[in-house]
Amino acid sequence: MVPTVRLVRWIALGSPLWLLALATPAGWIAGTAYMLVLASICVMDYLAVPGPEGFQIQRVLGRLSLGAVSDIHIQVINQSGRDLRVSMRDELPPALRQITPIEAVRLPERGECDWKYEVRSERRGKYHLDSLVLRAGRNGALMERQLRLRAPADLRVYPRFATADEYRLLARIHHQDEAMRRPRRVHGNGTDFESLLTYLPGEDLRTVDWKASAKRGFLVSRNLQTERGQQISVMIDGGRRMAEQIGDYSRFEYALNAAVMLSHVAQRRGDTVAVSTFSDRVESFMPPTRGTAVMRTVLESLSTVEVRQVETDYWQVVGQVMDRLKRRSLLVMMTDVLDTASSSGLMINLARAASRHLVLCVVLTEPRIATIAESQPETLRDAYVKAAASHTKLQRHLALETMRARGIMVLETSPEQLTIQLIRRYLEVRRANLQ
Repeated sequence: MVPTVRLVRWIALGSPLWLLALATPAGWIAGTAYMLVLASICVMDYLAVPGPEGFQIQRVLGRLSLGAVSDIHIQVINQSGRDLRVSMRDELPPALRQITPIEAVRLPERGECDWKYEVRSERRGKYHLDSLVLRAGRNGALMERQLRLRAPADLRVYPRFATADEYRLLARIHHQDEAMRRPRRVHGNGTDFESLLTYLPGEDLRTVDWKASAKRGFLVSRNLQTERGQQISVMIDGGRRMAEQIGDYSRFEYALNAAVMLSHVAQRRGDTVAVSTFSDRVESFMPPTRGTAVMRTVLESLSTVEVRQVETDYWQVVGQVMDRLKRRSLLVMMTDVLDTASSSGLMINLARAASRHLVLCVVLTEPRIATIAESQPETLRDAYVKAAASHTKLQRHLALETMRARGIMVLETSPEQLTIQLIRRYLEVRRANLQ
């Protein structure tokens, strides 16, 4: 039972009745009778509201992405024969922050109402919604009844998909020349299935589809075609260095956003996409996928991965991923590079991968370090900070130059420009047919 403001007002209005107890010995009876009347009205108000079985509730969720504002719809059906005034509070997980209120509404008998409120997703992952709190009462009631209604639902908060600048980039990509859309020429026998044909004597027995032949009663061979499009393998470092916060998000979140957008563009180009995340082990791996299933699979694969506070083991994970890639690929490694010494394992393994694949190492710059390195110090402390920032910037530059000397392409960019710069580099590689 939840008292309303109206009940408090009626109690305040009846308080002078207790002054009669000072004037006459039986004066307390008036105040007591008044309170008993209010109590009986409150009981009637409480009993007028049905229990949880008197309501039917449904929650409708859209696709939630990190940092985006999304709508949640709630539908409530009043199965009782009374007009009610109801208010609602949804019990959200910490990953969702409600930014618009849920207004109280009138719910007619046997009627329904729809609520819509906005939430902002502040953390990726998989979450479970369970109950909503409904407060209902008659119009003008002194007492309302508060109910907890179960409306279980599972939701996922996916990586950020695109910003306004990135959407404009996609619009420009859509209008690019058709030369980029033509499949590249591939020499040798193809491996992509195209159709089934009757087997002819003298053909390679390895092309025989034995299952189809058993069903049809005669030999049937698979007609293969050369691969259309390239293969892209995106590897995202999920070690402790990628947990560093730059602006609103960590390096890892920026990398996930860029990977989703790159997969979207590659899908439109007809390329095959593989995506993996790793730390001291392979955390997730999406096998090479092509077609309309790319975006759905990428989002599902990346929605629940998290940074782990461990040192990245490039020696183990790069070899494991390479074993799963059967075709020559554009290997996009998103990681962090500090200096040559700490990145020796990364350099050696990427150089080894470059013997079979075209490798692009993507690193994010910290804008504050560049700002400090270019600033004019005013105090002795500022001079030391500037020297440290300049040294860090120089060591990273030397490490990246060492990578380039070993045949590894490097993309160094700010977090805000990461997605756009990465897609541009991918399109340059595709246009030049470097793979």
